[in-house]
Amino acid sequence: MNSKWKKFNRKLSVVLSTSLIASMFSMQLLASAEVTSSSVTSFKDVEQSYAKTEITKLIEKGILSGFADGTFKPSDSVTRAQLAKIMVGALQLKPDSTVASSFKDVEQSKWYAGYVSALVQSGVAQGTSKDTFSPDKKVTREELAVFFVRAFGWETKNAPTQTTKPQLADMDKVSDWAKDSVSLAYQSGFIKGIVQKDGTTTFNPTGVADRQALARLAYEFVMNKSTYEQFMIPAKTEEGTDNSNPTKPETTKPSENSNKGNSSNNSSTGDNGNNNNTGGNNGGGQQTSSKNLTSPGTYTLGNVTGNVTIGSQGVILKDTKINGNLQVLESVANGDVTLDHVTVTGTTSIKGGGPNSIHALNSVLATVIVDKADGSVRLVLEGASDVQQIEIKSGAIVKNDSTGDVGPIELTDSIPHNAAVVLNGTFDSIMVHAEQISVEFGDNSSIGNLEVFQQALNTVFKINQGATVNRAILDAIVQFSGAGALTSAQVNVEGSDFSGLQQHPRIEADPTVTSLVYLPEIIDLSAVNATKQIVLTGVTGSANKDVTSLASWEVENNGIVTVNNSGKIQAVANGTTVVKAKYGEYQIQVPVTVAVYNELTHPRLEGVQVTNGSAKLTFTNGLDVSELTAEDFVVHAYYNGQERELSNLQYHNGEFTFSPIDSYGSTLYITVDSNTDKTQFAGSQSASVKLTGFGGRIKDVAGAPVANLQISFRKGLDNKTGEIVGTVTTDTYGKYYINMQPGIYTGELGGGDTKYIRTYLIGVSAVNVNNQNENQTAIEIPAANETRFVLTWGKDPADLDSHLIGPAGDGGVFHTYYADKRYYYDDELMVDLDLDDTTSYGPETTTIRQLLPGTYTFYVHHYSGTSTIKMSGAKIDVFHGAVPTPSATYTVEEGSGNELYWNVLKMIVAEDGTVTYETVNQFTNVNPLHTLTPESSSQETNEAGE
Repeated sequence: MNSKWKKFNRKLSVVLSTSLIASMFSMQLLASAEVTSSSVTSFKDVEQSYAKTEITKLIEKGILSGFADGTFKPSDSVTRAQLAKIMVGALQLKPDSTVASSFKDVEQSKWYAGYVSALVQSGVAQGTSKDTFSPDKKVTREELAVFFVRAFGWETKNAPTQTTKPQLADMDKVSDWAKDSVSLAYQSGFIKGIVQKDGTTTFNPTGVADRQALARLAYEFVMNKSTYEQFMIPAKTEEGTDNSNPTKPETTKPSENSNKGNSSNNSSTGDNGNNNNTGGNNGGGQQTSSKNLTSPGTYTLGNVTGNVTIGSQGVILKDTKINGNLQVLESVANGDVTLDHVTVTGTTSIKGGGPNSIHALNSVLATVIVDKADGSVRLVLEGASDVQQIEIKSGAIVKNDSTGDVGPIELTDSIPHNAAVVLNGTFDSIMVHAEQISVEFGDNSSIGNLEVFQQALNTVFKINQGATVNRAILDAIVQFSGAGALTSAQVNVEGSDFSGLQQHPRIEADPTVTSLVYLPEIIDLSAVNATKQIVLTGVTGSANKDVTSLASWEVENNGIVTVNNSGKIQAVANGTTVVKAKYGEYQIQVPVTVAVYNELTHPRLEGVQVTNGSAKLTFTNGLDVSELTAEDFVVHAYYNGQERELSNLQYHNGEFTFSPIDSYGSTLYITVDSNTDKTQFAGSQSASVKLTGFGGRIKDVAGAPVANLQISFRKGLDNKTGEIVGTVTTDTYGKYYINMQPGIYTGELGGGDTKYIRTYLIGVSAVNVNNQNENQTAIEIPAANETRFVLTWGKDPADLDSHLIGPAGDGGVFHTYYADKRYYYDDELMVDLDLDDTTSYGPETTTIRQLLPGTYTFYVHHYSGTSTIKMSGAKIDVFHGAVPTPSATYTVEEGSGNELYWNVLKMIVAEDGTVTYETVNQFTNVNPLHTLTPESSSQETNEAGE
């Protein structure tokens, strides 16, 4: 245990900058601005709080405050903004809004701006990213413990290893990164825990912290700090001097551009790449300035006061301490680099290296950022290497063979779609923000906590043989497979797929849920195969939560009714029984009666299809639905745990219509039943629709709206052949909106008997945001005398550019691209770039209006964005004449390499007009314009990189 205490202080800063911040539950809180009150008597809701005394004292000191409605809300959850205010008061810091201006979600006019800024400046906390603070996010109990231990500014290496006080009974539920802090805080008496009936004490670590708990800890920190000094000693600096400042800044992440230019930042006495075994004149403990290692060899630099760049493969850097940043540059390509007994106090940035790649042996690294454009890089940690945190921004392999300590690994949202990340070894904490990627845990790997954030839609996790993921927290719909094991999962959104695992994980309940309510409370069914929905709601301290599909359902007698995984009951035969649901520690029982009404002769309601605005009905026995009226039905709707009256509900010819619910993210359940007389039909049917989806606008290349165009959607990214799961038609303005379950969808438009080429769009349906800019351009089929090149690609890079070079009317050549879109000859348009897309996917279209004999060359330029052309999925379709299908297609072959240009094809037009195609498929960093047309050097373009 002593070794763990010794590691604590070194790990703590990264715990705060990653785990403390990024692991907070992503649930929205409607927070009100706090107002100061000088007396607790003005707060009408603190009399019964266990922290009444502490609240009173801290209000008197001006550290705590309440709300404008005269309440303190002791049981409400704590937001990051509220925490910032209280911690600034407890640390006696002065509010200052200067730093807060760097956070786009902290407006200067907000009440908390000065507190956020002061806390960030103190080094006690950082933003959730370089430009966001997330002031409305909730804080968990284990995070509070870590936060206050950090605020004390003391090391835990001398914490008691033995004590007469029993350990917390639920320590196994504490996140690995928080265990040391929670244990120390409890053993010292700083946190009290919750005494259970059996005499044990629990902590509920993942429960959302409430305001009274924060008040008690803040009181102890302010009023009784000396009480806990016997358990903690002041941290020492590396030189052994005392550093008891509680606001000592933690290691911070560099800004996006902080390392630009380092490759040229060399002093006149710096290393010039000499290949020797002693590292030239730099060795031992000498202080040296920034270095640029540009040749293979073994280098020993001693103490470096600036930055070091490695620009060549075959570099072995030994026995060096870098008091700055280390960069492994793109020029290392697919070569190897070894760090042997190297310490880097700043950021280690890996942009080069191959499949055997970067080795860190007995080294100490603060923040490691892996960002190789094509993803073909492997980082191996060996010996007793320590790494505080790893950020992965591209595909990568990370192997941990080290006996040292490896902090949290963050898979950032900048990782390109369909990239692969492989993690081999033991890792305490993995945090995933990346969307639509593949994450593989290698054979016999051990993962502590896996946190999947809202934006990580459709990410796929493979757990290999012998590998174990101890616990997953899922705030996005993802998929698991493999022969390994996922022990438990807290599923905060419905829809994740565990079917690919040999054994399903134990599903944990949301710890903020304190009870269950359900509707309806009694079920009666009047026909075989009739259905009714039970809606199960978890009661929380703030907004209630629909847990219908997250609960486990069963029925006492499935010969009478059955129940599916989403709480829908279906009648089988006459009788009575009980349906049960369990969610966490809570369970319900619902009595059910089936009494079939004139089964052989009476019409039955057989089905209902629900959208946000309609419910279409189907019946048996040829019932004339036109004779039915609204009085023949009973309609119940449930939304957000309550029965909801549907506005403007009308019935006509087998369909109910109603005003769409203007809300987003929850499920609308509708049950249609026969009236009590059952004079027209018997039975009932239930259906639901998740009020998530996306929309956008379809326009043509001229920007005009495309009306009445059908779009068919398939589940998944770039899925062009699977089952169609939804269709929608654009309105008069070219707009569409479709309700879809959370996920990524591929929409197909055009083709068939339309006048448009078949193209595709990508739509993302998420639980936390309503995407309404999933736009696309409809490309018309060319005229008989035209040829059209259509470039499409994936999410990354954001901007690929189309270039076409060909014969000009004056005997020279033309070059069309984004900066010179049209070529005219004798005032006649000959060639034009109809559309230049700069926001992923395409299409970009280049059209030859008048063909001239000669050779046309089409190439692609990686203009901006992450990833590479080879990993982009780029495709060029060539349409020659008035045809709906391409005459030729060229698709990039996936591979390594980050070249800027892809020279794709040549189209050769003979004197008689015959067209032939020649595949080029060359990748280069030299603009093909200059190699194909040397004389064009006098016509310098404005294109970046040329």
